[in-house]
Amino acid sequence: MPATLDRILSKRPTDYFLGTCDPCRLPVRATVPEAREDVRHIACPQCGAKTRVSRIYATTVDASCDAACMGAVGPACSCSCGGANHGRSWAPATYESHTTADALARYRERLDKQERERARKAEAERRRRRAAFEAWAKDYSDVIEFLKSTDINNQFIDDMRRYVDRLDVLTERQTAAVRKFIENEKRRAAEDKRRKEEAENAGPVPEGKQTLTGEVVMADIYDNHFAYNKSDYKMLVRLDNGAKVFGTIPRALQTRPTTEGNLFGLRGVRVRFDATVTAKAGEPTFGYFKRPTKATFI
Repeated sequence: MPATLDRILSKRPTDYFLGTCDPCRLPVRATVPEAREDVRHIACPQCGAKTRVSRIYATTVDASCDAACMGAVGPACSCSCGGANHGRSWAPATYESHTTADALARYRERLDKQERERARKAEAERRRRRAAFEAWAKDYSDVIEFLKSTDINNQFIDDMRRYVDRLDVLTERQTAAVRKFIENEKRRAAEDKRRKEEAENAGPVPEGKQTLTGEVVMADIYDNHFAYNKSDYKMLVRLDNGAKVFGTIPRALQTRPTTEGNLFGLRGVRVRFDATVTAKAGEPTFGYFKRPTKATFI
């Protein structure tokens, strides 16, 4: 029976503890004198399993104690017994009584009903999530296929794969990021394929004093480790036979304006110059040139 403010006589902690054994689904009541904590763990009298019990707090009022108090399963007592009778039906000495059997049956029936309701709600939520995911997936099959098939070691892609596996709908920003990743991977794969084909079809580096003709594929600034506070301008040139040579940019080619990421505007430009070439050991299609002269754009 609920207490009202004008009927409360006292409110105090008791030595009684009440909880529920999960394995046998049985309320457990125990008396633990001089216990300091409000939560204890005791052995279930039925199965011996470790059971969490909470201290009963008694709000004593002038209302009489009834069967609801005797069969209670919660830790709050609000009647005249002051917690003495609260959950007493579950005390070990009364497990075999007819009253306890009836109360236990009602209690377990209530638990079953609650579990069925939780299962119903969980199933409804799973169906809702699946329906939402399938509706979203119709427009993003490329994203899903990529996430499920790729073995790329990337934290972002791993996170997106986990979201898809548990039927989470990706946000627009997440989807856009995955598609951008896909495009970058396609470009990277195409570039790797092109470089592999070039390497397979490249001829040997012409060694010695040579007139070299080809396309500048890279130009950049490198620190000079043999001179303080000095840098060198270097370029990589793909020769007409597919071989590549690396060396200092001739002064005659340092005349164009530099744009972002393109030193002297050389990338993609065809050039001709004389230089002494040496092939790299073990790589006949790659070499180094030095002392370039007579450089010109073609």
